[in-house]
Amino acid sequence: MQERYLGDWHDFLKFALLRFLGNTLELRVGINWYLTRPEYLGEIGNNDGEQRNHLKGGEWEEWDSDLLTRIRRFENPTERHLDRIPASGILPSDTLYFEEPVPMKERDFWHQRALLRFADADLVFLDPDNGFEVSSMEPQNSLKYSFFQEAVDFLLMGKVVVGIQFARQCDPIERGITRREQLQTLAGSGAMLPIIRGRVSPNILFLTLSPPDRVEQVRKTLFDFADCSPKFAKDKCRVEIID
Repeated sequence: MQERYLGDWHDFLKFALLRFLGNTLELRVGINWYLTRPEYLGEIGNNDGEQRNHLKGGEWEEWDSDLLTRIRRFENPTERHLDRIPASGILPSDTLYFEEPVPMKERDFWHQRALLRFADADLVFLDPDNGFEVSSMEPQNSLKYSFFQEAVDFLLMGKVVVGIQFARQCDPIERGITRREQLQTLAGSGAMLPIIRGRVSPNILFLTLSPPDRVEQVRKTLFDFADCSPKFAKDKCRVEIID
């Protein structure tokens, strides 16, 4: 993630999901930000983080007025710093965060520190710029991806794991199912949990892994989250399930 995106409409969906999962399942949440700096990626001047129509309210306010109120502080670019998140009250006070920027070298050591940081978390959220690794990934842009094995390592610690996948210039259903199959194959788990699809531009997908003893609870909660999201247009939910 990049701090300039804080509070955009993808963030609203992300925090709405984490609040719902954490509260419903009584899980302590941890967020691995996968922080990157635009100057390291040659993206200074790129203004694609200014998708903030949700701040006008309307159906977004009806969905979760408390979250919208708290996230509005990040409309001000000077507020877009990760150290503002804990005090914002967006997530519970016991939420754990890992803010170390993703390194280009010695990433394994960075990942090991993240594993230690989230030892006491029940749910770990992975928040890279783009999503899970791809075959075309180059060393210089690998910072923008989470690795499948990183997600699996948290699962092996008994954590529920939620990762994001942006669906740019591709079919979001095909992309989501492909990513889920790759992730599940590596995890060695037969339980295919539903994908949460956020219908914003670009589409954002949330892929979930769960320890066996939580699978049915997590599955039900993901469906409940999609069911309770508001309808923003005829026959279209802002959030829907890919199963």
